[in-house]
Amino acid sequence: MADTLASGYIELTDDLIDALPDDDCKADSVFLPEGYILNSRGLFHGGDGDKPPQRLSGPFTVLGLARDQSGDGWSIALEWKDRDGVVHRHYVALADLIGDGNEAIKPLVAGGLKLSPHADRLKKFKAALSQLDCRDRVRLVRRSGWHGDVFVLPHATMGRTSGENVVYDGRADAARYAESGSLEDWIENVARPASGNSRLILPICLAFAGPIADLLSDEGGGVHLVGASSLGKSTALMVAGSVWGGGGRGGFTQTWRATGNFLESVARAHSGTALILDELGELDAKEAGATAYLLTNGQGKGRATRDAESRARAEWRIMLLSSGEVGLGDKIAEGGKRAKAGQLVRLVDVPADAGKGKGLFEDTKQHTPEAFSKAMKAAAMQFFGTAGPMFAAYLADDPDTVARVARERINTIQKKLLEGYDGNGGQANRVAHRFALIASAGELAAAALGLPWRQGEAERAAAVCFEAWRSTLGGDGPGELVAAMDAIRAAVEKHGESRFRNLNGFTPEAPTNGQGVRDLIGYRFDHDGDLYWGFTTTGWKETLAGIADPKSVAVMLFDRGSLLTTPSDKAYRFIRKIDGRTVGTYAVRASALGC
Repeated sequence: MADTLASGYIELTDDLIDALPDDDCKADSVFLPEGYILNSRGLFHGGDGDKPPQRLSGPFTVLGLARDQSGDGWSIALEWKDRDGVVHRHYVALADLIGDGNEAIKPLVAGGLKLSPHADRLKKFKAALSQLDCRDRVRLVRRSGWHGDVFVLPHATMGRTSGENVVYDGRADAARYAESGSLEDWIENVARPASGNSRLILPICLAFAGPIADLLSDEGGGVHLVGASSLGKSTALMVAGSVWGGGGRGGFTQTWRATGNFLESVARAHSGTALILDELGELDAKEAGATAYLLTNGQGKGRATRDAESRARAEWRIMLLSSGEVGLGDKIAEGGKRAKAGQLVRLVDVPADAGKGKGLFEDTKQHTPEAFSKAMKAAAMQFFGTAGPMFAAYLADDPDTVARVARERINTIQKKLLEGYDGNGGQANRVAHRFALIASAGELAAAALGLPWRQGEAERAAAVCFEAWRSTLGGDGPGELVAAMDAIRAAVEKHGESRFRNLNGFTPEAPTNGQGVRDLIGYRFDHDGDLYWGFTTTGWKETLAGIADPKSVAVMLFDRGSLLTTPSDKAYRFIRKIDGRTVGTYAVRASALGC
């Protein structure tokens, strides 16, 4: 018995069988090899006359023969209940049954399925699986979210399938999907008191935006709540996470501190829903930019098989909600790098402080901010995981109509967000589009689930947070222009006396013929009473390398009247004679730089 317990197998002796039950639980579409019987007591083999059949395993259900979307990875989809009545599902790969096949069936034992420890019976059990046939088909998918007209979660599939079941095949424990309480409980204790708080409504709407973004094949991205500790950031994350699940110390929330490989697993399990990560500060600064881009770009690293063949990249599409005491750009800077505009627009910083003297909150329902925060956390930890799946089921009932309505609302809200904003460049448009998507998802969820929010609450929260994001840009325009101006200003301050040649003799000791200037990147001169820093073409590219597109920056500076140009030059340069040569420079007005 000690050996049996140590092996993890459960003894299934013949004396447990008084008589072979006649309540066959095998589906009509399942065909077992000759001599095998599957019923409510388990899988049996043999038996004739006075000799009872051998019991090989406890009862299980064959869901069908499974394969992935490319027709590979054929497996048998099995489902069973453990001793506590918990349902388990596993896919036994047919290829893994070749050889002794013991590794293939160990997950069944780990999930509580009773198997005989005897070698001959294990051999017969594996033979039954390898020779089993079934008319039913199961399509295995490696990420959650939309697959055709069905919405797949690790534990459920919603929508009408066409002749086959579509199920998730991946690490279910990579996401904390779970349910506690009823939808009504969540609405009354979480959604209702969140009303009036832009930094609670927006995260909730972001959680609902995952299925909409995936349905529309929109780009992934997210919002990063940034601010000092004790503002209520973790409360916002827990409230948003309660839309989809909970059960962990932080509810549905996970941490930034994880390896890239594990994050891919996490991203696949949260595809089409919401990924919520706490405390950006815990992430290694050198990995911050790459990790954020990996998650929001929706594609894993390229890898090769043992035969050096290219393996299919993992893919996902997530809405990301994050928090931290520093923004993504500052975190990247800690690692000695500069954040690229594309990184900052994928995960946009929104100040967590709502500016009402109550931290993250605007309306604490006559409670102190501390008491209100504590109550919201407690509610999110008690009632969770019902609203998101219910919303997904609502969308799956008529996804085409939902997609049409969502696109119309996104376009309308996006235009409103950009009204009166003169920085309608790519950055602002992309961020406005994301906030409009979040607001539209919130509106749809409010209508579908009967959320007790004021009319237009989701759109108002998006507008407030969009304006808060704009405030982080310092009023200088799109994110890439802000980053470019910082780089240009830094080059002038650092190299103004060493790498810029003074053409006007502002200091007597300055060289007049270029001698003494090493690694020249530009010239300093005045024009019509203004001082300009004229970058050479090479110096312009060097200064903006890895930050923004040099041509785009020139156009934006010209549009703002900060760049001196020669009208005939299509590259937005200022042309002048220097030492008898015609030289084109990107001439930035010094007053625009503040130096």
